Amino acid sequence: MTDITLNNGGTKLALSVYEPENDHPVLFLHGISLSRDSWEEVALSLRSRYQVWTLDFRGHGHSDRASSYTLADYQSDAETALRAIGRPTVVVGHSLGACVAGTLAQERNPNIRAILLEDPPWYLGEMGVWAQSVYPKIFANVRAQQALLQQEEAPLAKYREFVSNSPSPMGGIASDHFSPRQLLSFASSLHRQDNDCWNNLVGSGELLANIAADGKFQCPAKIIQADPRCGAALLDGHEIRLAKANPKAEIVRYDGCGHRCHAQLAFYERFLMDLDSFLERVT
Repeated sequence: MTDITLNNGGTKLALSVYEPENDHPVLFLHGISLSRDSWEEVALSLRSRYQVWTLDFRGHGHSDRASSYTLADYQSDAETALRAIGRPTVVVGHSLGACVAGTLAQERNPNIRAILLEDPPWYLGEMGVWAQSVYPKIFANVRAQQALLQQEEAPLAKYREFVSNSPSPMGGIASDHFSPRQLLSFASSLHRQDNDCWNNLVGSGELLANIAADGKFQCPAKIIQADPRCGAALLDGHEIRLAKANPKAEIVRYDGCGHRCHAQLAFYERFLMDLDSFLERVT
């Protein structure tokens, strides 16, 4: 793995690349409050067959903090990475990353070969829909706890304790569903994230309001929907709207799975199988 620093209009972005150089590129985009490190297991599983890239959005991981955190800003970060890759790329996004990938794919972008969207909050920016999800409560709690920990300059162990013992929409607590490495990754991400990233998201989901939710993807697409009973961001019925707007897109649902499908112990292997089959089809 090699780490690279990109410059997006004065904002430095952290990007990692896993060789081999000549294989088809795949770019992974993380969700809010996470980082490129959350894709480590997936990246290692693919590195012998694809050129894997992982990006930290502004305000996350090892990228710079910024004065603005809009959807357009995150899109600009992804476009900066795609220009650096310089070839048609399969973009895999989780949550916020899925919204970035999906919106970029609504235009004919020569740098995007195909997209895989993992439980995108595609419709949560619409009037009244944000409040129907579990995220106003979860995000407000995470934001408040993160602010306290950052203010007191708490050690990483305190962040890990918080994320490990947080209640899970799947039942139990987070440590029942995620590996110790994934819990450490999330703790580290919260430690580094700019708390201002939450400003236009926690209260109303405003960050997501500019998504043209009924637009059409201009490339092959696969969407993975988590279980709405377990904290999915793509709620019941949303998959029907998405299929109507994009009849050629493949949509699969993981019953019993929470929002972070690729990181959950019980669904990691299934996610890899779905990702592998999609990559084989589009590359």
